Amino acid sequence: YFISHPSNSHCPAHVSFSKIQVMSEYFLKLPGDSQPRAYSEYEVREFLGQGVIDSKTLTWKQGMEGWQPVAQVLPPMSPVWEETQDQEGKDQPEEQQYRLRYPLNGLAKLSILACFVLLPFMLWSSWIVFSNNVVNYEEIQTLIQQNMVHMPSFAVPLVFFLSILFIPSLLIQLIWLYRASANIQEFQVQGIRFTPFLSVLLSCMPVVGMVLNALVLQEIYKASKNPAEWMLQTPSRFLRLYLLVTTALTLCTLFPFGAEHYVTAFLLTGVLMTAASILWLVCVLQITRKQEELVSKNQNSRS
Repeated sequence: YFISHPSNSHCPAHVSFSKIQVMSEYFLKLPGDSQPRAYSEYEVREFLGQGVIDSKTLTWKQGMEGWQPVAQVLPPMSPVWEETQDQEGKDQPEEQQYRLRYPLNGLAKLSILACFVLLPFMLWSSWIVFSNNVVNYEEIQTLIQQNMVHMPSFAVPLVFFLSILFIPSLLIQLIWLYRASANIQEFQVQGIRFTPFLSVLLSCMPVVGMVLNALVLQEIYKASKNPAEWMLQTPSRFLRLYLLVTTALTLCTLFPFGAEHYVTAFLLTGVLMTAASILWLVCVLQITRKQEELVSKNQNSRS
């Protein structure tokens, strides 16, 4: 039996099979078995090592008068067996160790605030663009200044405060994206298309940046879910919906509605902007949780 067992492939080449004794069969009743079955010494030792049975489990083999504990029946390990076990341990592949290059939990919480700062500012800018039917950047800046002059006195400090927070809020989102992508590199994931720098660069591109950002987040999510088989993973429903919404928002930007339909254009764009912002925030929280769970499971399995 021992010679035909798959573990035979781990035996050193210089060991002659004539020196290997045929192992006796031990009868055991494993958890879940209805009756005892015969196992080789190799299998019994494997069961002990895996915790399937313990040293007090009763066994019987030919020549014994009755059932006795495994620890009293198994013979001492021979040098050939010990060498075989050592070689088998060396042949086992090392488990991949995952660790975070950058913790994301703090940035993810700041992203919640950043989202609520950026969204009102984007909606207000969109209203100015659609209501005045302008696309030139200089004209937009002029109109924003004119609107500031005609605003009630209590609203001016609020707009000024949001304007100050706009750049830091945008930086928080980009820093989170860079670090989430860098963590994927730390996991040594093979075949990743978007590097940390490229992820940030593509997300900052005009017009199509949000669609590219959705594609980047999908790759990060799948790699965070299962780094070894990330290409076989599917993105979450929120990520798929985020890609759909950003694509619709990009199409609205590319194909203007015309001056006479500015209210419809603003309402549609505003709804899509709000949905995209909320979905982006959900995706950020999902990816942050996935990366932390991956590292936590890896540490628990090692301990």
